[in-house]
Amino acid sequence: MGRRKSKRRIRVRPRRTLPKVFQCPRCGSVSVGVSIDRSSGVVHVACSTCGLAADFEYREYLQPVDYYARFLDAYEGAAGA
Repeated sequence: MGRRKSKRRIRVRPRRTLPKVFQCPRCGSVSVGVSIDRSSGVVHVACSTCGLAADFEYREYLQPVDYYARFLDAYEGAAGA
């Protein structure tokens, strides 16, 4: 005489997603957005608080977080020079 097996509950973890809004390197607010215009081939990265902005050439294999990284590199290069 044994016990009945209890059903195991499977925990579903939510999938982690990449962020859509980023922190500005100049003013520190979380208000940097990435807008991709595939028709013209331009990606515009801009802070809505302080107005810091940059444009990059669109690449199909890059994600918005990659353009944000390029934005940070461009800002650090300009600030260091």
